[in-house]
Amino acid sequence: MRIPFHRPILPKSLDEIYQDSIRSGWLTTAKQVQNFEGILSEYLNANYVIAVNSCTAALHLGLAAMGFRQGDKFIVPTMTFVSTIESGEYLGMDPILVDSEKSSFLIDLNNVEDILKTQNNIKAILPVHYGGEPVNMVELFNLADKYGVFILEDAAHALESKSNAGKIGDTNYGAAFSFYANKNITTGGEGGAFSTNDSELAEKVRKLSLHGITRDGWSRFKDYGKWEYDIVELGFKYNMTDISASIGLWQFRHLNKWQEKRETVIKQYCEGLNDIKGIQLPKIYDGHAKHLFVINLNLDCWKISRNSFIDKMNNKGIGLAVHYKPIHQLSYYKKKYDFSENNFPYANELFKTVISLPLYPDLSLNEINYIIHTIKELYDRFSI
Repeated sequence: MRIPFHRPILPKSLDEIYQDSIRSGWLTTAKQVQNFEGILSEYLNANYVIAVNSCTAALHLGLAAMGFRQGDKFIVPTMTFVSTIESGEYLGMDPILVDSEKSSFLIDLNNVEDILKTQNNIKAILPVHYGGEPVNMVELFNLADKYGVFILEDAAHALESKSNAGKIGDTNYGAAFSFYANKNITTGGEGGAFSTNDSELAEKVRKLSLHGITRDGWSRFKDYGKWEYDIVELGFKYNMTDISASIGLWQFRHLNKWQEKRETVIKQYCEGLNDIKGIQLPKIYDGHAKHLFVINLNLDCWKISRNSFIDKMNNKGIGLAVHYKPIHQLSYYKKKYDFSENNFPYANELFKTVISLPLYPDLSLNEINYIIHTIKELYDRFSI
């Protein structure tokens, strides 16, 4: 049996996706992007949503729109994908890495406050809702008010998430979402969005997302409109296309049904793996987007390493992933900033043990049972 880590769901016919506006020849940012933004705005309970071509773009735009520049500092967890830290580096900002909470994948907010108390010129905090588990946003917003910093949420995993402060994306600061190929919904492989309740911030992000232009192509050319435009500031090329938005609109219609299927997969994993002492199962609760199902190997119970476990599962045809190699262990960042491994003990331990199992609506019962059976078989062979 061959089970990939992720398998995207698309309709049997692309006629279900492509709208009349696309068939008429309009492929780039226009009506379907507007429709997608409207649906997202309602779902996220956010006043403004700007659809872009990646979550990385949304993060970059959020910081750029705030006017942050070289020498400004920003706080980011080390247990994240590189895009979270890249977004600030694009502007010349200096990152401050923070370890994970003990026994958690989330940023240690106590550590964050200690840093805010002792360091100057910190402009932003970028929390990551890892796997769909929301950060304590009430506490984080309190820190933002207390120390005057901007909160830009990396919500790449968190489209469906709700924190103790409400729906992720409903914020007076900013939140960045991903519609990459393996996310809970995709806009055709790449895509992202920025949400906020701040009208001035939203206008700035939208303008920066397309060259700093005053009027996009749809505004200028629909119904033979006037061509006139101006460039009012240096911007970027981050806009989403109508083709991408059309795929996103089709995917969004299935969001609730697919989430129910994810819940079923998680329940089957938990029931099937619960009696294995060599595995720590994740805590999944209300408010979790259920994007990742990440187990930890209790290495004291195994004769093999995490990487060897993955190799043996791969040999059985099962695709797995690791989320993530901590930022401070990546060659570029180790060389540039000389991060000390000793400053991140919890993230270091997590990285040695984490494995993401396949989690998507298209997983069959036979496939789930095969994954569970294979893990049990490996534990029988390699447990101490």
